Amino acid sequence: IGEKELDRRIRCLPPAYGTRHFKTGISTLSQVSGSERKDIARILLGCLVGRIPRAAMLTFRSLLDFIYLSQYPTHDESTLGYMEDALKMFHDNKHILEELGIREHLNIPKVHSLLHYVDSIRRLGTTDNFNTEMFERLHIDCAKKAWRASNHRNARPQMIKWLDRREKRSTHLPRSSKTRIKLAKHPSFARQSLPSIEERHAAPGFTDADRANRHLPFGRVEVFHGFKFNNIPLNDNAEEKDGVKARPSSADKPARFDTVVVLRGDEAEATGLQGTRVGRLRVIFQLPKTIRDPTTNLDMEAPEEWAQEGPLAYVEWYGKLGSTANPVHMMYDVNKLPLPSNGKPQGDVVPLSSIRQSCQLIPRFPGPSSLDSLERSVPDDWKSDTVLDCASKFVLNNWSSKYAYQTIW
Repeated sequence: IGEKELDRRIRCLPPAYGTRHFKTGISTLSQVSGSERKDIARILLGCLVGRIPRAAMLTFRSLLDFIYLSQYPTHDESTLGYMEDALKMFHDNKHILEELGIREHLNIPKVHSLLHYVDSIRRLGTTDNFNTEMFERLHIDCAKKAWRASNHRNARPQMIKWLDRREKRSTHLPRSSKTRIKLAKHPSFARQSLPSIEERHAAPGFTDADRANRHLPFGRVEVFHGFKFNNIPLNDNAEEKDGVKARPSSADKPARFDTVVVLRGDEAEATGLQGTRVGRLRVIFQLPKTIRDPTTNLDMEAPEEWAQEGPLAYVEWYGKLGSTANPVHMMYDVNKLPLPSNGKPQGDVVPLSSIRQSCQLIPRFPGPSSLDSLERSVPDDWKSDTVLDCASKFVLNNWSSKYAYQTIW
């Protein structure tokens, strides 16, 4: 795969919570930071599906496996065994990098150091005890910014005074400002009509799905353009934050309708995909508190269970997942369902609480006309904001975050 082709693939990836969108690709990056390397690792494997040899895919995937596993905050003999298996697979397939001319050799100190990770974790504890990112970040806040705030002459006293003043300001913020941030969840458009929602959200099946049908005694609902929530924690560390959007286009922003993993069965759990289904979130809405009595045509209170169930979501479904992920790249294939005879996508209204997490779908790019070709294979109409509408086959990106890696398998 060529440099320009890889950039085109990266530019057209759909947005997802926690992933970075490289608007110009990655070949133009000059000094790549540690955080940028992580952002690239989250999306790179999905962009290479179908364009590199099997041994190369196993090499990259096993190395990513090792990296993600090594960041676990807790370990037992099972997870350490997974790390050893991933490292063995890497060494069994790494010769492809030399055969393809990517590397002359792999006698690299960092590659050799991987051999000592498992033993080091057994003796000294998990790798998060040796993380330097916090101190690198503090160098920006406590040194670089303080230096810029000085006049660069006898700077140390000025830097200390600047840091002291900033710390006092941050610890004495008005309570109202903190509260305002927490309560910044408002309906994007109060009480929209159902036909208007169908049109603005490109959701032709909305008024026919479950509760949101024409026979209910209301014609408008409150609509939201997104929400944030905490995922089910997998360890004692801080809870993982997540968010999804179902936002129609506006004057300055394209439409964005995120993809999500939805709980659909009693066998669904916090990890794994059994009892779940992948769908595209089209509408987030709240049923009205009052409805019109069909017999008297007067307003009356809505049923109590509506309020108890909370906000709802209309989700358009993708095809059901296979029983196992692809054995080479370890991602599930996701296909768009064919339209039924009425021309409306298959969808359902579900409780918002049944959305377990956001997810990213990476399109299956068309293959080249020949094995040696580096020609363009990304259709012109595949853009970041349109690829979910244009493509029909995807892979479910379980590398998009450490949380996705631990839950999507």
